[in-house]
Amino acid sequence: MNENQEYPSLMQQGKNLAKFSWDLIKYLQQEKNFTSLFVSDDVYEKRIDTCKTCDKYDSEEHRCKECGCFLEQKARIILDSCPLSKWGAEDSQWEETFSKIATDIENQKNKEDLT
Repeated sequence: MNENQEYPSLMQQGKNLAKFSWDLIKYLQQEKNFTSLFVSDDVYEKRIDTCKTCDKYDSEEHRCKECGCFLEQKARIILDSCPLSKWGAEDSQWEETFSKIATDIENQKNKEDLT
């Protein structure tokens, strides 16, 4: 680590993260692009099929007895994962999606700065 490098204070770093999080939420609402937070139907079906073979699966409630989550929602979320490591987050899909969203947010911010 470069000892001469000055970073923003921890408080400022928190503010920066909060601002970006807020920008992300606004972007998703404006673009009605919540689908970018979800896995494909194929991945969803594979996750659900895996859950259905698990002894922690509650077929009546369609819930996981390990974490208590409702699987119709949990299995759809791109960054969610099984608490028993039977399926994981779709990191590569999210990285591509997130990169596009971050670029779009930056472009929107630049347009606003010009006006």
